[in-house]
Amino acid sequence: MKQTIIRAALALILGLGLAASFASADPIKGEKILNRAIHDDCALTAPKLASQHSLAEWDALFKAGKMEEEVNKLCQRKQPIKPFNSKYAQYVFEYMEHYANDSGAIPA
Repeated sequence: MKQTIIRAALALILGLGLAASFASADPIKGEKILNRAIHDDCALTAPKLASQHSLAEWDALFKAGKMEEEVNKLCQRKQPIKPFNSKYAQYVFEYMEHYANDSGAIPA
């Protein structure tokens, strides 16, 4: 009986640990996609770029489909970035939302 409880507790701890690592992976994936899109041709780093707007502003830009346009404007790029693939745009949005100026998150 005691071994069963211990095994169940360890399984729960392991499961919660895995769930937490998967939940926090999305902003990281978004940062990688964003960094590939802006490379060296941007006046701002990815975290500084994300902190230029609030959560609500990034949400409105994402829903309007103008996130790439805003990134181009903020970066002052010579060449506009290609629109994000629809399946990757969500990750970039989650990154922008995670590090928005009113989110409270500070990138390391």
